Amino acid sequence: MNFQYVYTRLNVENFQTCKAFYRDVLNLSVKFEDERDEYVEFDAGSLRITLFNREKLTDFISRDESLTYDSHSARVVLSFQVSNVEEAVAYLQTHGVEMLNVPTNYPDRGFISTCFRDPDNNLIELEQMTDVLIS
Repeated sequence: MNFQYVYTRLNVENFQTCKAFYRDVLNLSVKFEDERDEYVEFDAGSLRITLFNREKLTDFISRDESLTYDSHSARVVLSFQVSNVEEAVAYLQTHGVEMLNVPTNYPDRGFISTCFRDPDNNLIELEQMTDVLIS
């Protein structure tokens, strides 16, 4: 058995707002879109990120399954690599994005990181790669 990871799907409450955020703010290009089912696939480099209107999940998941969403969940984190985290933060702030923390340097792991949430409260991390300093 061979499992191949193909994409991450976010089941969002605010489909149109989230679609505009990923397309217009994060500048991800749309690979496929189905307006009727409110589903969109974005090209995120070597992977895809997809959005789906969570109200339509009952077409795919048993109605006996409990679907709950914690607005502060960090179970899934989308991580984006940027060349300069300070510039990325400044850009996002011009689009009204509120950062959750100041950029933090992790020299032992070789990156600077900060986080924010998309319009549906999904957690997103920005990483700027640096040199790994092992003591």
